[in-house]
Amino acid sequence: MAGDFQDFIDEVLEKTDIVDLVSPYAKLKRVGNRFQCLCPLHNDKKTPSFSISPDKQLFHCFGCGAGGNAIHFVMAKEGLDFMDALKLLAERANVPFPDTRSPSGQSAAKHDKKKRMYEINKIAARFFFDTLRSEKGKAGLNYFKNRNILPKTIKKFGLGYAPDSRGGLLEYMSGQGYSPKELAEAGLAVLRENGSYYDKFRNRVMFPIIDVRGNIIGFGGRVIGEGEPKYLNSPETLIFKKSQNLFGLNFAKNDDSGRILIMEGYMDVISLYQSGIINSVASLGTAFGEEHARLLKKYTTHAVLCYDSDEAGQKAADRAGKILLDADIKTRVLTINDGKDPDEFINKNGADMFRVLIEQAKPYIEYKIDKIKQQYNLDDNMEKVEFTQEAAEVIVDIKSRVEAELTVKHLAEELRVSPEAVMAEVENVRRRKSSVEKIREVRQVEKGARVGASPEKFKLQNAERLLLSLMSEKNVFAAASDKIQPSDFTVDLHRRIAQIIYDTYNKGNTFSFNDILSRFDSAEVGSVASILADDKNVANKLRAAETPIDIIVAAKHKRRQNELVSDGNLEELEKEIQVLKQRKGGV
Repeated sequence: MAGDFQDFIDEVLEKTDIVDLVSPYAKLKRVGNRFQCLCPLHNDKKTPSFSISPDKQLFHCFGCGAGGNAIHFVMAKEGLDFMDALKLLAERANVPFPDTRSPSGQSAAKHDKKKRMYEINKIAARFFFDTLRSEKGKAGLNYFKNRNILPKTIKKFGLGYAPDSRGGLLEYMSGQGYSPKELAEAGLAVLRENGSYYDKFRNRVMFPIIDVRGNIIGFGGRVIGEGEPKYLNSPETLIFKKSQNLFGLNFAKNDDSGRILIMEGYMDVISLYQSGIINSVASLGTAFGEEHARLLKKYTTHAVLCYDSDEAGQKAADRAGKILLDADIKTRVLTINDGKDPDEFINKNGADMFRVLIEQAKPYIEYKIDKIKQQYNLDDNMEKVEFTQEAAEVIVDIKSRVEAELTVKHLAEELRVSPEAVMAEVENVRRRKSSVEKIREVRQVEKGARVGASPEKFKLQNAERLLLSLMSEKNVFAAASDKIQPSDFTVDLHRRIAQIIYDTYNKGNTFSFNDILSRFDSAEVGSVASILADDKNVANKLRAAETPIDIIVAAKHKRRQNELVSDGNLEELEKEIQVLKQRKGGV
């Protein structure tokens, strides 16, 4: 059965030309045997960093590190999981979805269940929308009118109202052919201890939560009048994960401003959209987290935090800013003094004034240091030292060397001390975090970054990468496997790729780039794709493989010599030396 599903995946990929898939998103230019363009997955506006290999049907971006096959491109561009991306491509290629089980264990029945949940949410959203405009929805409609939300905006977001009834939605959905149990699984009904069900959302204005594909995956509901909780969100379901979705991203992802504004609430996003600012999102009743940052990075490298001006909002901005900084998203923090939140500010001052605030937003590091500064009296030398030490804890996290030096220089001028003195405090912090830096360097090497590598080591690792990319040709593998084994590759990632290639050929199987990519998790696919796709445009792959083979073999013998010297095994050492002499002499 698993083999049948793999055949299905292969058929989808065979019928999907990655060049055709990417071309609507970017202007492609042929360079040798591949295509290049500005990356459609991140804010790439200067140098084309996105490369497509048509013969291998792989892509890789040297800017954001994304890579893989057509499925991985759709996953990255549309923010989908593997199965949803595969389904989209299957529909595009007119390949019927098989009645079998996927490699992840997701059955066709589960797939159908997800599809039915999407249908339930869509019909429920229509019910809430229609109720809002009926006599029963007066309270909800008045709420939106009082918040200055126009009818066209209500329609655009599909806003609605859940009647003050324990069975209004249940009764309606029953007439549409859906059971109470199905509604409970979709998060729209609640099961009582006695086995009966009641509507989860009652007397609330409703905000449909829509994913980047346009599917309604859940709801947020705000109570009308008094009641707790003030905001109620759908529970997590088969199709709804709070940490993996952002309200408004289905609109914001299409904005071309190059940045996304992060709000606290649904109404902030809606109010901004109505005012012509469409690039805002909000987390779904949960704090902004690392998964949100990873999702956001698929669409932008610049963010502006626009949280409420109260203490809770500022604490949330602190936390979100650190998460975004770690995700390498350039972040600014917008400060609102006139009004508690963006929605209130726009209603009072207008959208143009809010745009001014966006342009005046401070870089997160500057904002963070300014907040720390408020806790100290800088006229007191002791407090000045303490402030510098705390500010250094922030500066050390800056990834850009230029930004760090500019921040240090600015801080030194303000404190009337030398930049060297401030930098010394930063270095003290860095030393304390040295273990973290060592782990980061190891990860960079795993990805092929080779930070700090010697020229000799750099040359060897490049040779390994090139040979791996050429071994899609069986004659190259035959030439390499005669002298080199997977254990001879010095980088762990290279070793693992080599082992898969060797196993494939040795078992008599057909070489498949997609099969290799499927053996790695999502965090490594981009690095693997960059290796497999980078064959330097060479026409004669066998001839091109001669040099990397020689480099790897020479390095293998050198390592062997060093081991024999350490062991004091002079007899075996002499044999190794003779082997090397014969190789250099061409024997």
